[in-house]
Amino acid sequence: MGKFIFTIQGEGRGHLTQAISLSQLAQEAGHEVVGYAVGSTNNRKIPSFFTDYIGDKPLLQYESPSLCFGNGKAVQVGKTALQAFSKFKTFWNSASELASFIDENRPDGIINFYESITGLHQWRTGAKIPCISIGHQYLLLNKHFQTIPEKKIDQFFLNLNTQITAIGSKKKLGLSFLPLENDTKRNIDVIPPLLRKEVKELKSTAGKSWLAYLTHFRLAEDIMAWSTLNPDIQLDCFWDHPSHKEIFHYSANLTFHPIHAELYLEKMSQCAGLISTAGFESIAEAMYLAKPTMMVPVPNHIEQMINAFDGAQSGAGLAASTFDLNLFKVYQKEHVTDYSTYHHWIQESSRLMDIHLRELIQPERKKKSSWKSLFTKRIHWTLPKNNGGLSFPKA
Repeated sequence: MGKFIFTIQGEGRGHLTQAISLSQLAQEAGHEVVGYAVGSTNNRKIPSFFTDYIGDKPLLQYESPSLCFGNGKAVQVGKTALQAFSKFKTFWNSASELASFIDENRPDGIINFYESITGLHQWRTGAKIPCISIGHQYLLLNKHFQTIPEKKIDQFFLNLNTQITAIGSKKKLGLSFLPLENDTKRNIDVIPPLLRKEVKELKSTAGKSWLAYLTHFRLAEDIMAWSTLNPDIQLDCFWDHPSHKEIFHYSANLTFHPIHAELYLEKMSQCAGLISTAGFESIAEAMYLAKPTMMVPVPNHIEQMINAFDGAQSGAGLAASTFDLNLFKVYQKEHVTDYSTYHHWIQESSRLMDIHLRELIQPERKKKSSWKSLFTKRIHWTLPKNNGGLSFPKA
């Protein structure tokens, strides 16, 4: 059995919850997680649902690249990309912090949840410790994956960043809503979403209220305006607001909650449907609980645009460009999906991850190429393709 350190992108809740899920699966299989390293921006506080779960396990937090929103709702693509140059010294120091943390805890392997500093660390050290990178983003590099036809330049830079996070990784694991063929040429294996034990233990009931999850608090303005015009719909919304750290009752039918894992899952299991900013994890959880989802990507957020497209193709719900919840009101009457294929796919998580963890720490039979060769081979300087002829398995 192996000892692992998890490195995790700390923006939002998706990668953090995936790390919790894999911790549970790994421990059930007899492996041990000896430490967690979380990358965030400006020492952003790590959510309590994560720190409560890991308890007294060693935890490192350091500065890492993140999305820039400025004063608006949309992602500022240029400013986000320029971080690599404007804050390079900071990120280099973060890689040094991570190196010291790894040396101190002596893992057999590193599990990287789309954390950029991990790639920088592996590049600096020549990938001395074996690493696997996990995330939905790696699925987008799979030649069998069907993507959106627009925003090719944005997709190129997204995929380039994804490749950088995985520098030095022995394999990339792409999380997928439904089974898809592996891309052996690019060393990408497809695995099911990593759902926490708490999600799988929930009993789903058909409620009347709606649930919303926003990755950026400024997007709440649209939901506030709609709820005022539709007082008959009860809405619970979870957000990470810098000022509203407690429950905020905006109106009789709209309540905002700070991010709270247990309460969020409880509300999801009892809601009539989910309105989400198209984060992969929220969609995956809603599908498991058979809740129709309205997926509204953050403006200019190419990854969420692809998530919404993929989720709609996989039977999760409705992909939309704005928070016009009238569309969701109509859609809920039409939403009929059999989730049996999805549930069977989820059941494969434990078996597949145990195989990947064991393979990661097996001794190499022959010497690997140098990190310089590894770097050049792993970066594919090509624009993403829209495989229009591919059909997804129907749920």
